[in-house]
Amino acid sequence: MRLDLAHLPQRLVSIVVGGPSLPARRSADRRRILYHQVFGLRPDAACLLDQLVQADGRLVTNQDALRIIGRRGQVVDLRPRSPEVCMLDIRTKVGSDAVETVRDCAWRITPLGRIRAARARGVVFNLDKIGRKG
Repeated sequence: MRLDLAHLPQRLVSIVVGGPSLPARRSADRRRILYHQVFGLRPDAACLLDQLVQADGRLVTNQDALRIIGRRGQVVDLRPRSPEVCMLDIRTKVGSDAVETVRDCAWRITPLGRIRAARARGVVFNLDKIGRKG
């Protein structure tokens, strides 16, 4: 079942999209599309990867993941995949070392996972100066 957000009041849109505005959601959608294209992630897994990257090292709990998975653009999937299934997809396609599990109830992106996600978004790293003095 899908819900068209263009026909809903702003307060309800805020509740549905999980944020203050639809433009912020669209920006997140662009990142998710890149994760889908580069890593081959399913939309829900790309959504969870984006949430982990945006958390910037903070823990993302199962409840946090459930709130955001399935919310994409102006369409909300009312039956998204579980966070555990999405995490399996992320670990398979991005790398098992990209995400760490904390106490079996939360996840955090690792520095290596952040680098891989940044490269997927087109960020270029200059590694020539590493280890050089001056």
